[in-house]
Amino acid sequence: MAQAMKSSYHRKEQRIDARDRASATVIGHPDVTVPCSLLNISRSGMCILLNQAVESGQIVKVEWGGQFLVGKARRATVTREGFRVGLELLYCSQWNDRIGSVLSSL
Repeated sequence: MAQAMKSSYHRKEQRIDARDRASATVIGHPDVTVPCSLLNISRSGMCILLNQAVESGQIVKVEWGGQFLVGKARRATVTREGFRVGLELLYCSQWNDRIGSVLSSL
């Protein structure tokens, strides 16, 4: 993972560049699971990139490397690569040591 990066617009928290593969389950009726990419992580959430639209307010579970995060979609932007979605942290499995130590230093 890269070092924490500051964004070009007003973020309340620094982000850690993640660039990992994951899967995202959009909770609904029915639940839909699709591959996604982690873009960055902060203390209060993460940003993912996927090929499916996610509406603001939807609940999404992101799983990667034996960990998971459940978040509420706050922002969604259409890009050339797909849909970039900002998730507000609702629940997270215990961060692995590497991610936890970096997040605690922010």
